[in-house]
Amino acid sequence: HSSPAEARSLAAHAQKIGATAISAVSPWYFKPGSVDVLVRCLAEVAAGAPQLPFYYYHIPSLTGVALDMVEFLRQAPAKIPTLVGLKYTAPTVDELQACLDFEGGRFDVLFGRDEMLLSGLAVGARGAIGSTYNFAAPLYRRLIAAFERNDLAAARECQARSVAMIRIVLKSQTLSICKYLMKLLGVDCGPVRLPLLTGDRDEEGRIEKELRAVGYFDWGVK
Repeated sequence: HSSPAEARSLAAHAQKIGATAISAVSPWYFKPGSVDVLVRCLAEVAAGAPQLPFYYYHIPSLTGVALDMVEFLRQAPAKIPTLVGLKYTAPTVDELQACLDFEGGRFDVLFGRDEMLLSGLAVGARGAIGSTYNFAAPLYRRLIAAFERNDLAAARECQARSVAMIRIVLKSQTLSICKYLMKLLGVDCGPVRLPLLTGDRDEEGRIEKELRAVGYFDWGVK
């Protein structure tokens, strides 16, 4: 919720029903103009669930809030004692690395750019969360395995296929197509909700055809 007070009540509900952890994005309508204000907003949310680990979801492409995340990690613990990390969804790998290295790797920083996973691994990311991992997990598992055995050529090939796949998906009603691909794999996640739009049959067919042309149904799901 864009209101910290409303988000706090949702956090309390999450704790009450047994959630493992909670996460929140920045307010996005009236935006915090400094790290201090962001921390104060998130502290109110986290206070609703004082027994649960808290992650800040940094995604400036959607919230419009692109504050310094290293400074956030420096300031936040004093007011958010339950802070354990970030979901870092931005292409600024230098800042991602700085967050990963902050205070000896104190925080759990999860990378959120699927098309840049190899870059994240190269600077020390140990975990990632992404939309396309749901319907191309075998590809990303091979990428990670190749990186771990120092086979950068194979890792780059996997990442290149990821980029090709994502470029096709981004031509469409993206989240609707993500759900369509999940349905093709046997997991019906239902339709998107407004303000997102559901792609029509022609769009779904076009995207599926383009994905078949680049081999997605061979290397993405097997």
